Amino acid sequence: MFTKFEKPNIELIKKNPRLIAQYIDHTEVNPNSTAKDIKKLCSEAKKYNFYLVMVLPYYAPLAKKLLGGTKIKIGVVMGFPFGAQCTEAKLAEMKKAYPFADEFDFVINRQAFKNKDYGFVLKELKTLAKAKRGKIMKVIIESPELTDKEIYKASRLVLASGADFVKTAVGLKAGAKINDIKIMKKVVGDKIRIKASGGIKDFKTALAMLAAGASRLGTSHGVEIIKVGFSNKKTYFHE
Repeated sequence: MFTKFEKPNIELIKKNPRLIAQYIDHTEVNPNSTAKDIKKLCSEAKKYNFYLVMVLPYYAPLAKKLLGGTKIKIGVVMGFPFGAQCTEAKLAEMKKAYPFADEFDFVINRQAFKNKDYGFVLKELKTLAKAKRGKIMKVIIESPELTDKEIYKASRLVLASGADFVKTAVGLKAGAKINDIKIMKKVVGDKIRIKASGGIKDFKTALAMLAAGASRLGTSHGVEIIKVGFSNKKTYFHE
């Protein structure tokens, strides 16, 4: 497994596309998902060696059970999908999922941010970051809903909070854009990492996100992305 601090080697991934699996959070956060869907998700994660599976809080115990004995991480979305819950509710959600999760993907309080209540936003993020107790925390800023200036500001808040990643979007509507990643990268540099999420459905897009500065990819299309190396060997894959 790659560590969270290792930069993607783009040229190496081009030569061996299956390596991109180690940067993918294989995701199933559909509100209508079933236990069958989570079993499929975890089975695919083991088959293709994805870095992590990302699930709703309810499914964290099941994912933990299914992935027992493997090195695959478990991520849980928190304050999903609007970030509107009060801080105490988010803390309770984290506490409940803590025994099962390796990483927490929190949605920033989008309402507070849009009202420019930046003090509240930062205070909440710092409170959550303190409670993570050594586990990985990503903050979803929902960049498709923000201006470039707002992406810059939100990224600065995440950087100051003690979180480990700034993340683009929940992916239920619009998703990551290359320009969003570039703005985030200008703000955070190598101090924290970037996760691109939403709309990543093919190998070309996934690789472009990593090249722009992302260190992790959130997608429900991980299998399609990884298979490109085997379906188009002349272009992407060399033994």
